[in-house]
Amino acid sequence: MSKILQITFRNPNGRSEPAQKAAWERAHQIAVWPGLVWKVWIANPSEAIYGGIYLFADEASATAYLQGPVVAAMRSLAGVTDFSAQLFEVNKSLSAVTRGPLDFPIARG
Repeated sequence: MSKILQITFRNPNGRSEPAQKAAWERAHQIAVWPGLVWKVWIANPSEAIYGGIYLFADEASATAYLQGPVVAAMRSLAGVTDFSAQLFEVNKSLSAVTRGPLDFPIARG
């Protein structure tokens, strides 16, 4: 069953050139993560909050991602505080009514 993962964290350095470079590098690692369908990057620069909303094909893929090196690297970035990760079930029938993008091919690493 599909899972949504929401990750947020604070980073006052989030708009800096090194942080943007690190994000770009992570994007390429994330794009090929097994079981990832998509990720939407989110930011509220005025509050220094950054993160993402992810759709995984299943709970095992999402859990592996949370326990893997990409998330470990995010947690260890200079300035990162208030790291939060929440895993949610997807309600496909209601999401279909509101055009939730759930029928995309799954990326394979």
